[in-house]
Amino acid sequence: MIKVLILTDSFIGGAGGSEKHIKDLLQGLSKVEYQIDIVQLSNTLQIPFPEGTKLENITYHHIPVKRVYGITGLLALKQLTHLVKSRQIDITLSFHEMSDILNALIPNRCIKLSSRRDMGFKRNSLLEKAIRFVNKKFTFILCPSIAVQDKVLSEGISLDKTYLLYNGIDCNKFPTIHSHNPEQKRALLLEIGITPGDINIICIGNLNEWKGHKYLIEALSKVRDINCQLVLFGDGATRSALEQQVAELNLENNVNFYGYSTEVKRYIPAFDLMVLPSLTEGLSNALLEGAASGLPLIATSVGGNPEVIPDNRNGQLVEPSNASSIADAIPQFSPSSVNYQQVSLASRKIAEDKFSLDAMLENYHLLFNKLIESKIA
Repeated sequence: MIKVLILTDSFIGGAGGSEKHIKDLLQGLSKVEYQIDIVQLSNTLQIPFPEGTKLENITYHHIPVKRVYGITGLLALKQLTHLVKSRQIDITLSFHEMSDILNALIPNRCIKLSSRRDMGFKRNSLLEKAIRFVNKKFTFILCPSIAVQDKVLSEGISLDKTYLLYNGIDCNKFPTIHSHNPEQKRALLLEIGITPGDINIICIGNLNEWKGHKYLIEALSKVRDINCQLVLFGDGATRSALEQQVAELNLENNVNFYGYSTEVKRYIPAFDLMVLPSLTEGLSNALLEGAASGLPLIATSVGGNPEVIPDNRNGQLVEPSNASSIADAIPQFSPSSVNYQQVSLASRKIAEDKFSLDAMLENYHLLFNKLIESKIA
């Protein structure tokens, strides 16, 4: 049995991309072949489980850290060192910067992996230096896209110390837009309070500055000759500012704030187009969900987005922070356009061929076994 310790800075029960990735990994690894301990390091009382909860082959822990450089960071390192020793951990896998630093500093001789989820856009100069230092401690740095891999290489890591491992999605759980007739789509939109327009647009993601929603809203103000209905699934710090922008642009009848939904995959097939206006991305799970549903995709040319929209076969890449670029692209993906069916089918095929959940889990399994065999040898 391979014993794995997963460390994450974020709330395990959250709705973000990293949280979904970890959840898929936990559910997908064999319960016979793996013993998994997962530690949430976020300094919050919001945890989805009591300390020490054990579910089948997974044991949950919460070690809150206020500052990784402070006393809580030192105490966490001590607890993690004990956990690795007492649980006889073979592999440690960390998500995000704080977890990476603590993982690298654990003195036990185990195989250490880092999973980079983004382009490091939140790092200040001190954190950037710390990450460059701890990079050397990892056997491999796992990258969800070539763009993230290039960022890691720019930090002085050699290519043979990186491991490209795409996010995966279970396409079988996402009905395509072709599985719903017009009346079924209309019913789903009405269910969430939307009167269908000429182009019904979905955008999924937390409402924060780096997701670029303000540029998408501005773009709608430039497409006045088409009745576009935009639904934003997600919530966050910029919601009130975005609502104010909508009011100033007189778009109250075109932009809808739905908030978080655990049923978003049920509603995706009711839409005609997905737009992702992010200013930075690692590899967007929301974009993969849109592709799995057969939606044409418009996304900014940042991070891993070009890898999900190769050569614009299933949508169009646009410039980041550029509302006009988004506005010019939207009319091209009207359901009545000549190439709409072709683009839609290409989206689903890309998701199936390149980003399947089975492929992701198999790659993790092969990597873990390869590392254990090398360690024994």
